[in-house]
Amino acid sequence: MAQFPDMTPTTNGDKMLIQAVNGHKLVFTRGAFGSGSLSDSDDIKTFTALKSEKMSLPIVDTTVSDTGEKITLTFNCSNSSLDTGFINREVGVFAKLDDGDEVLYSYSNAGMAYDYIPSNETPTNENTFEIEVYISSEAEINVTIDGSIVYLTKEQVEEKIDNHDKTTTAHGQAFAAHNDDETAHSKLFGLCEKIADLGDDIIKKLALTTTITAITALTTDSWFGQLLKLVLTASGVKYLAAQNGYLCLGSFFGNIIIQWGVYGRADLGVTFPLAFNQLFAVVPAWAGGGTEQSYAWTIANESSSGFSVYRQGGSIGVYYIAIGK
Repeated sequence: MAQFPDMTPTTNGDKMLIQAVNGHKLVFTRGAFGSGSLSDSDDIKTFTALKSEKMSLPIVDTTVSDTGEKITLTFNCSNSSLDTGFINREVGVFAKLDDGDEVLYSYSNAGMAYDYIPSNETPTNENTFEIEVYISSEAEINVTIDGSIVYLTKEQVEEKIDNHDKTTTAHGQAFAAHNDDETAHSKLFGLCEKIADLGDDIIKKLALTTTITAITALTTDSWFGQLLKLVLTASGVKYLAAQNGYLCLGSFFGNIIIQWGVYGRADLGVTFPLAFNQLFAVVPAWAGGGTEQSYAWTIANESSSGFSVYRQGGSIGVYYIAIGK
């Protein structure tokens, strides 16, 4: 590829950029290669065309600098339609203002650092050629990209895919079409059903464990013991092993609660360690002590939170068992 110095904006290019800053639209349309040589009297600023244009270059991509003061135009370079080879010395960028005529925006000449582009009888690999030109961050800039050019370099493809995937709305239509499909999530639903059945499968597996193995596991810090503890806790099993205590059997056993206790003055009221939602029965094991057992006594004020015991002639102590849920 010829070695071109920096592009020089033409007078027409400068005028178009000024107008683009003041409400007009600057549209880059194409590039071009040519074979013309510069003379000492040539003034690039006055050029309106290449001296000897040989090949038009369609724009296939573009990138604006972070400052907005430069734009890099990527052109397709293919000799597939070139009937006659030529010495490539010139390169130009063409643009138009709004819907006006196309003019030369900037120009460069490689001089003796030229190369030769053969005719289509000697096919060459399709290449891209980048040209950087100055613009203004305040100008409205458009680029005419040739959609008929179907090839891109690997780097360009990867860059475009990356930029596409970073866009939050990139796949909105695809997601909408997917979600509207009645069978879209059939596999996911099937997986959820399997997860829902996992608990039952674990219990069934544990039920198949031999009695000896289960007993051994429960007396050690094994996975079986830990798992069984988690299952029972989740079902509501809890207890208080104390003189006044309780045992909640959990949902596997109808949420039955058994409570017990000892009170020295039952006539003052007995409070259950854990309030029932529903009290089924309270049974005193005995009331009083020694010869006091011969005195008549009665249970009163039964509720979900406790009860009282009275006897003839004074206070009374009591052992009791209560059942409810």
